[in-house]
Amino acid sequence: MAFEWKDTYLQGDTVIDAQHQHLFEIAKKLMSATEVDVVKRLTVALYRHARIHFEYEESVMRKHHYPALASHIEAHLTLLERLNQVSLDRATVDALMTDLVITHIEQEDTMFTDYVRFRQAQRGLGVACR
Repeated sequence: MAFEWKDTYLQGDTVIDAQHQHLFEIAKKLMSATEVDVVKRLTVALYRHARIHFEYEESVMRKHHYPALASHIEAHLTLLERLNQVSLDRATVDALMTDLVITHIEQEDTMFTDYVRFRQAQRGLGVACR
């Protein structure tokens, strides 16, 4: 699986979008890494960045009183748990990276962005998450 950033992944929050792009960068490096020590280093970097990103994203969701926050947090915890247990098996790493940097953004994060846009449209505000 190739990890290439697409503008369709943009959520409308500059911080979240930059963090998502950085997740893609790390995932791309991780998927092309062949040396065990490089894979380990990148896995740790990805875990740290994902944790920081998830904390920020959850704070934005709390601010907007996102009704699906609990399930979104659970999805984050599941991804972090999987990342923490990642093996060096390429198929396992590929599946996790796909779920983390593509599926989660396209599905879970987009549901939140749609919610915020809907609420802001109801109030006559702009479309940015913040």
